[in-house]
Amino acid sequence: MSTRNTIFGISLLTLLLGGAARAEEAARPDDVQALRAEVKRLAEELEALKARAAAPTPASYTPPPAPAAEQVAALAERVDVVEIQQKDAVVAGDVPGSFRVPGTELSLRLYGFAELNWVHAFGPDNSDIDYATFAPYLPLEGTAAGRRTNRDYLTARTSRLGIDAATPTRYGVLGVKIEGDFNNEPRTGNTAQYGAPENLFTQQQTSSYGFRVRHLYGVFGGLLVGQTWSTFMDVDNYPETVDYNGPTGATFIRQPVIRYTYATQSAGGFTVALENSSSYVLDSRAGPADSPNPDYGLPIPTSLSRVPDVVVRWDKGFQWGALGARAMTQELRFDDGDGTKAAARGWGAAASASFKVRGSDWLALQVTGGDGIGRYLNYIEGALYDAAAGRIRTERAVGVIAGYQLKPAGWVRVNFVYGATRDLDGSYTDVAKATGLDGGRYGVNRSVQQLHVGPIFTPVKGVDVGVEGIWAQRRTLAGERGEDQRLDFSVKYYVN
Repeated sequence: MSTRNTIFGISLLTLLLGGAARAEEAARPDDVQALRAEVKRLAEELEALKARAAAPTPASYTPPPAPAAEQVAALAERVDVVEIQQKDAVVAGDVPGSFRVPGTELSLRLYGFAELNWVHAFGPDNSDIDYATFAPYLPLEGTAAGRRTNRDYLTARTSRLGIDAATPTRYGVLGVKIEGDFNNEPRTGNTAQYGAPENLFTQQQTSSYGFRVRHLYGVFGGLLVGQTWSTFMDVDNYPETVDYNGPTGATFIRQPVIRYTYATQSAGGFTVALENSSSYVLDSRAGPADSPNPDYGLPIPTSLSRVPDVVVRWDKGFQWGALGARAMTQELRFDDGDGTKAAARGWGAAASASFKVRGSDWLALQVTGGDGIGRYLNYIEGALYDAAAGRIRTERAVGVIAGYQLKPAGWVRVNFVYGATRDLDGSYTDVAKATGLDGGRYGVNRSVQQLHVGPIFTPVKGVDVGVEGIWAQRRTLAGERGEDQRLDFSVKYYVN
């Protein structure tokens, strides 16, 4: 009988020690499945022990000694502990790189970076417009602004913070994104005017910038509602630059959208969207004679559209790269409230492609154009009111972007990016010339060009160090020229 009791005691002790060891292993945050399996196994062992204790035994059988009951209680307590560990364990969520909030079905991913930009502009001082490149309104040669050169400044305002959240539902995952940065003015709310009087004192004292929304939207199935990049912008095939604004020649807009995407495996994705309408009409009556600024054609305050812009899109990925095509239409409207009104419809189209060239190298191409395309082609004005004819004249323009990313090693990539826009002759340029809007700082441009060249180093994971040389040039319809050369040095520390 003593042998049977000894065997039973050894077996029970082995179960306890082995169960404890396996439960500790299962409690690791990256192995919730093991935790669940351990709870189930321990519970089964506990039930088996209870059943064995309650089962009838032969008269000749001597039961195990009393300590066995204490050992059963210890095993039950261990089951409770492992169940709590399973509930509180931090595990992978429904969003890539996310974690599940303990005790809930909510998945969260926190991300962002701290960034410093150090810019030295060899060319004319354009900081009253933006700290980053803003070639469409470069100061012109021979002007006072054009003679102010060699500006140097540092800013951390593009540092970014974001949250991705997801919750499972019976019909799929519901996702929400909230992202913002500090590329905003403390008093005016304007993202431009780095060196403007409104921002002078904060640069001297605290360099404070307001937090602003970049992305704020929800997505469920194929439906996205909120603010994000315009559907007309191909973000995935947009070349990388150290400069925050990047090249001219394509779309660069974030705005409120209602977007639905239908994805297919063989034919790609098809998207339709309604987007915020914010294009304006210039007033040719506010030209040199009566404008507060002699070379500025004022936007008409009552020129916003009555209906949302409409965008349609198609995208498809391939083993060698990707293709995409887009089209948009918007209303351009003038109504001064005194009986003078006019309306026209503008449109635009774009195509993009990316190619895996060799190794990890990458080539991206985009072409964008239209008649009355306005802001959907990086700072093209879009339209002006022709008072003599009582009509809105739409601006015809085309833009291109080409970017090549060379990756000689995993810790460095070198970007070569060129972008350009060009105005095409038509009734819009005719009216601009006739009313004096063809020249001056804010005059209509014939062409704008930018070139970005520079490497970005990743010495360790989570750190990017970049330096970029930039050349930018604009020419007005009147033949005037503005040109800038600058260096942009950047350091980013990522948190993902």
